[in-house]
Amino acid sequence: MFPVVLSSNGWNAAVFGGGKVAERRVMKLLDAGMNVEVFSKRFSAALTKVDNYNLKLVTIDLNKTVINYKKFDIIFIATDDYTLNNKLESESKKECKLVNRADKIVDFIVPATIEMDNIKISISTTGKSPVMAKEIKKRLKKVLTKEDLLFIELQEFTRYKLKEKVKNQKMRRAFIKEIMTDIEVKYLIGKGDLKKAKKVVRRAVNAYCKH
Repeated sequence: MFPVVLSSNGWNAAVFGGGKVAERRVMKLLDAGMNVEVFSKRFSAALTKVDNYNLKLVTIDLNKTVINYKKFDIIFIATDDYTLNNKLESESKKECKLVNRADKIVDFIVPATIEMDNIKISISTTGKSPVMAKEIKKRLKKVLTKEDLLFIELQEFTRYKLKEKVKNQKMRRAFIKEIMTDIEVKYLIGKGDLKKAKKVVRRAVNAYCKH
């Protein structure tokens, strides 16, 4: 397994199945900025209530309908019919599509995910124990703090300011490591005062570039 984070905004995704598993997939795909078409005879109540112009529900019998796989970038198979899932997988692979199945591992799996502001943490047991993945997710969520989130914002700001004046990447990296351990910066972040912390960074960048 090779873990990645996909830049998936604008991708076209097909979801086969309209139950609870498909529902969870659809919500994540919409959050990721994808255009989603869901194919099924029936849909969960929650899916029918989703108000999103990137979502299209297509009522069909998957056993009797020919699907145009070419227009999709990624395929999610989540019906409760194992034989049908095999058929959908086979047809998808003929078109060289990335395939996820809820009932077995094909090309990739959908991990348990923690999302807090700009932090995304994915936890996978490579399909061995989804229940344990959720348990680890709960534990990790308790560890993350508001300070962690503010430090991410501050590092983004620092990188932006440095790129304006420092061309050497190693020098930028060294500066960021140093400023993030600065006593004043840590104190301000601890108080939740990102605005003043940015002022300290701006002042430090200006002083650094004068040397």
